[in-house]
Amino acid sequence: MTRILVTTDGSELGHGALAHAQALAGAAHAALTVLCVQADPAVLVSEFSYVPPVDPEVFAAQAQTLRAELQPLVPGARVRVEPAAGRTLMRAILDVVHDENAAMIVMSTHGRSGLGRALLGSVAEAVAHHAPVPVMLVRAGQVPAVWGPAGLEEAAPVQVPHA
Repeated sequence: MTRILVTTDGSELGHGALAHAQALAGAAHAALTVLCVQADPAVLVSEFSYVPPVDPEVFAAQAQTLRAELQPLVPGARVRVEPAAGRTLMRAILDVVHDENAAMIVMSTHGRSGLGRALLGSVAEAVAHHAPVPVMLVRAGQVPAVWGPAGLEEAAPVQVPHA
């Protein structure tokens, strides 16, 4: 594994996957890219309203602020802030997976089920269903796992039956 992509939407929940991805990348000696996709405002409002497109200078300023916020949270990681630019959040994430040649995606999830998921949808679920690489979903409040060979050293050898 050479590169792991972790996504965040800039919220506390979104940041929940950062520590998990950082621990996994460290154990796997993989590069880490943090991705925040800025959704198109018109898509968030509704199809019956008009919100003018974000000025490129405003987007650049917002992206710089977000990078400055994220970099200290994940030292050593590459931070990308991308506009959705008319794409769904899922498509924007998968495009970056391709661009970065990522071997894995780590994402936070609200863990909604039933009616909540039906009404609000789930970017994490959509990415997990369409991603060309493995996806690790982190639920809110999960403590990052300790990744590494320590637990493997104590594991019993696998016995393969002879035919």
